[in-house]
This record gives sequence, structure tokens and C-alpha cells, in this order.
Amino acid sequence: MQRVLFVYNRHAGKNKNWAELSAMINAMTEKGCLVTAYPTQYRGDAGDAVERWSGDFDRVVVAGGDGTLSEAISGAVRLPEPPVIGYIPIGTTNDFSKNLDLPSDKLDELAATAVTGDVQIHDLGRFNDRNFLYVAAFGAFTDVSYNTPQRFKNLMGYNAYMLGAMKSLPLAMWKTHHVKVEYEDKVIEGDYLYGMVSNTTSVGRFKNFPPGHPDLSDGLLEVTLISPMKHMEDVAEAVPALLTLDPTNLDSMLTTFSTPKVKITSEKGLSWTLDGEDGGTHQVAEIEAIHNAYRIVHGDGAVEKPGK
Repeated sequence: MQRVLFVYNRHAGKNKNWAELSAMINAMTEKGCLVTAYPTQYRGDAGDAVERWSGDFDRVVVAGGDGTLSEAISGAVRLPEPPVIGYIPIGTTNDFSKNLDLPSDKLDELAATAVTGDVQIHDLGRFNDRNFLYVAAFGAFTDVSYNTPQRFKNLMGYNAYMLGAMKSLPLAMWKTHHVKVEYEDKVIEGDYLYGMVSNTTSVGRFKNFPPGHPDLSDGLLEVTLISPMKHMEDVAEAVPALLTLDPTNLDSMLTTFSTPKVKITSEKGLSWTLDGEDGGTHQVAEIEAIHNAYRIVHGDGAVEKPGK
């Protein structure tokens, strides 16, 4: 019998999901698991719980949003041998779940996959002295995720983020940040509306953003910079991209590249978000990939593969 530590954030996502808590536990039990359930008690507790107790279990299953999963994996990688992590996405955006080929939004099916699915090894990001799971970003709209009250997220889901983004649209579309970006033997310096360093195929539910369908296990991070809008024609490109969640209209404004390590400097300091949470203000951000950092469960069709 497989022993499972089930860590869940009961404040994540829409409240109605938690009516299916019994069904999730039952689905894991039907797969031959003895489940110990632990509801997180404070921000960061998912990571603390994994670090504290996962050694007594065969697998950890996390239910919550991207932030909860990020916390859990940060706790896992503090251990000499990180446990396998299964994920049941019950957040507002659930960006990272799009990387995992999970079966559906039926929570009992997701719970069953979390304890039976195949395992892949992924890279993690390191931002100065903190880890991040899939994205570190600055600039336009990056504060919307952590400034949107939880009660609105629970009530309205992703629409709560969209309303927040629309409210800040006039300022966000014109405010720029002057940065110097250093990677390998190259230097880029200029003004940008938005910048991100990521290890994911989806950010903010945008399609193909960052572009190129990144490999989450190649030891590289993707850097994406969006130039400022100088003319009304730029606005005409940007607004449809926001409304359709399709960044292809922004191609003329995008600078993208992949690198294992990047340094981003701003004289005035930048406000960063890490996996949708407040990452603080930094004049210098040294960001790098941690290769083959953790193991996570994928859905049907995924196979365990060694790091490259």
C-alpha cells in the first residue's frame, strides 16, 4: 500500500471545489493508497509540511493553485532526496498544470493520476536567494495576481484577474522600466513594458507564451522582454493580444532568448513577482536554472526521462 501525504490549500480557487474533497481522497484510496490529509495553515506551509513529513510517505500530492505547488516544491528541494510530487490544480489560473498533460478538470480523475501517473524530472528557477517554479516577472500587470483579494478569486475565478488587469490597463500600457540584461557574453539595455524569466509553456493563460514550446528539462530558462508602445499602432496590436490571450500580435515588440543564467539590473529597482506572488523590489536580479531539481507526476502519455 502506497502512503500518500495529501497537502491542500482550502483557500485556493473556487470554494465549490472543496465539496469534492472526499471524492479526491476516495480516488486515491481506490488506487491502493493510505492517505494522510493536511490542510495548510499559513503562507509557505505547503513547503514546510513537505519538508517536515514527506520522509514518512511514498508520495506527496498537492492540491491548490500555482503558488501552493511552488511552495511545496520549494520545500521538497530543501531535502536531500526530494519526494515525487503529484498535483491537483484547484487554483484561479493553474498555469503550471498545462505543462503536465493532466487528464481533465474532474478532481477525482486528477487525484487518481496524481498517485499513478508517470514521472518527469524538471528544472527549477533560482532568483537571488529564492526558488521559483515557473516564472519571475516584472512590469505590466505583474502585481494583479497578488493584489487581487482572495475572496474575489474564490467568487469569480480567472475573471477576477481580468478585471484587475483592465483596471490597471491605462497605466500599464505606457509605463516602462529601464534595465540592463546580461547573459553569456551578451548585453541588452533598454526600456521595456514587461519582462519575464520562465520555465513553462503557459503564463497568464496566454497561448504559446513564451514562444517556442520550451523544454522544462533542458537546463535553460526563457527570457521574454516586451518593448514599449510608441505609437497608436502598437496599442492596436496589444489590445487584441490581451483580449484573445494570444501574444502573436506582439511579435514586433518581443525580444526572446534562452539561457541557463541571466542578470537583470535596474538603477531604481524593480518590483518582481515569483510564481504569482510578491517577489519584492530588487536592483539586481541574478536568475539561473537549477537542472533536474525535482520530480513531478504527468498525465497519460508522459514517460519518465533522465535529465539532459
